[in-house]
Amino acid sequence: MPATLITIPFSHYCEKARWALERCGVAYEEDGHLPIFHYLANRRAGAKRTVPVVVDGDTLITDSTEIVAWADAQKPGTLLPQVASARAEAMAHEDDFDRNLGPATRRWGYYYMLPRKDLDAMLTRGVPRWQSIALKMSRPIALTMIKRSLKIDAAGAERSRTKIDETFERVSALLAGGKRYLVGDRFSVADLTFAALAAPVVGPREHPFALPPPEEFPPPARAQIEVWRASPAGQFALRIYANHRSA
Repeated sequence: MPATLITIPFSHYCEKARWALERCGVAYEEDGHLPIFHYLANRRAGAKRTVPVVVDGDTLITDSTEIVAWADAQKPGTLLPQVASARAEAMAHEDDFDRNLGPATRRWGYYYMLPRKDLDAMLTRGVPRWQSIALKMSRPIALTMIKRSLKIDAAGAERSRTKIDETFERVSALLAGGKRYLVGDRFSVADLTFAALAAPVVGPREHPFALPPPEEFPPPARAQIEVWRASPAGQFALRIYANHRSA
């Protein structure tokens, strides 16, 4: 039987796990839920509150980094370099992006998108119909809880913008001289993690769950997205999606 991947479908950390499983040829069925509504699925699986979660028989993996490692173990060397020094470097980049870029792109994107009821169809794609209906009824309460838990406000969005700038500058510097990948000469977890976690602010067309295009953002945010997309790091994320992610 295929594994089960419990997700919030539009979550970039879930996209990281989804991409890793597919890249490593791991068969899975996705069990998608809206934020907060996913708690019940996690509880049934024996996991805590965060997603992604993989359930494969008696195996339970509850973190995107651990999911990548587990997926790579099914097809060694696909995402984690087999040379020890390169593997350590790739995993260090992964950890950096997980801790700094991921929370920043999520908060910045949520700040601009959550107030938009007209974009709910994007948020509810891939989740049970009853959750879409429940969201309409509980939207103000659910949004308040999400904003409070993730500290989504103007000041938080500005701090996140600075974090994104800093990470994009570091990645752009790493790519100087025409490098095609962050570690060595082949695609690795470092490239996958950067592209997946940058997706909310660069909007790759190949993303399996449609992300709001730049024109859906207000003018100042739209201008910022175009700056990120045009940077070497942004172009790198878009190329990684185009070359290594199926539509």
